[in-house]
Amino acid sequence: MKYILFASLAGLFWVGCGATSNETPKDAASAKTLLQSKKTELQKLQTEIADLEKLLGQLDTTTKVAKKVLVGTQTLIKKTFEHFVEIQANVATAEDPAIASSETGGRVVEMLVAEGQSVRKGDLVARVNLESIQKTIDELSKSMELAQDIFERQEKLWKQNIGSEVQYLQSKNQIESLQKTKERLEFELKKANVYAPASGIVEMIMVKNGEVCGPGSPIAQIINSSALKVVAAAPEIYLPSVKKGDAVKVSFPALGKEQTARVSMIGRTINPSNRTFEIEAIIGNEGGLVKPNLLATVFVKDYSKADAIALAAELIMQDVSGNNFVMINENGKAAKRIVTLGKSYMNETEIVSGLDGSELVLTKGARLTIEGDLLEVIQEPITQK
Repeated sequence: MKYILFASLAGLFWVGCGATSNETPKDAASAKTLLQSKKTELQKLQTEIADLEKLLGQLDTTTKVAKKVLVGTQTLIKKTFEHFVEIQANVATAEDPAIASSETGGRVVEMLVAEGQSVRKGDLVARVNLESIQKTIDELSKSMELAQDIFERQEKLWKQNIGSEVQYLQSKNQIESLQKTKERLEFELKKANVYAPASGIVEMIMVKNGEVCGPGSPIAQIINSSALKVVAAAPEIYLPSVKKGDAVKVSFPALGKEQTARVSMIGRTINPSNRTFEIEAIIGNEGGLVKPNLLATVFVKDYSKADAIALAAELIMQDVSGNNFVMINENGKAAKRIVTLGKSYMNETEIVSGLDGSELVLTKGARLTIEGDLLEVIQEPITQK
């Protein structure tokens, strides 16, 4: 088919040339007439050539047609890029556990709280058996009745100038001494009641009903679950990055919750065994879901840069020479840009150099392109968030 087409073209050219070789105009009028005739023939020939070329393009399957690569693009926007360090932490009470203890020894006859129960400061927790003191008080009451009667008689006699002053004073001293002894025993009897020294949750009961406890023995441990903190051991290399009052993010994986807190304490020493220092941050406990000893993760910001360019990690590729690069849309063609990378966080990587922020970075289909490919954008430019 191609041979026939080329032969036709050659024939047309030969005919035209042969016709002109035997015709020589002898005057100006003949030359003008011949020129107009040849122009008409040329226009006709050009039309036939164009038709044949079009037909040739349709019939010749070996001719390659440049195809466009379908891609998506992303418009770069400069923003503040932040990098955080993740440190494992543990939840603890912000206040030391309070211990409810007996001021005097005795047998616990009544435990009025249970583990997990909420109590307020001053609530009665337990009672200790001080029956011996009560009996002594009862005996003193009877002795006081007798001493009071003797004192009243001695007082009447003394007013009548009967009897000695010594007898009067002795009876008076006796009643006063018994009164002070009774007051002291009544005060000791009050120690039979064990009260909560602070508000919180009863975490542990140390003594059961019927067991004997000594003076100062712990009976119940109370923790304040509304005042909690996270305690983390940070590697010493982050010592310059953490300051008291800094805001940190605290995540609780088991609860699927996250909150912001501030560093309340930085350890003064480095642990020589693992080269870490301790940091603490007070946290809230709305709803009471956070419990002491709950595992947490503290996110400490160790790097921040304003007006930075950051890209999703999957858009950054590497060539055989080890160079990092991204593909961009440059006037409808794919172009390769070598880039220098900075820190990476949350699937984003900072671009230190290689891009100025005005480029259209290829997203979908970027890995299917090579430099110089014609591009066809299949979606509206995506603005980076």
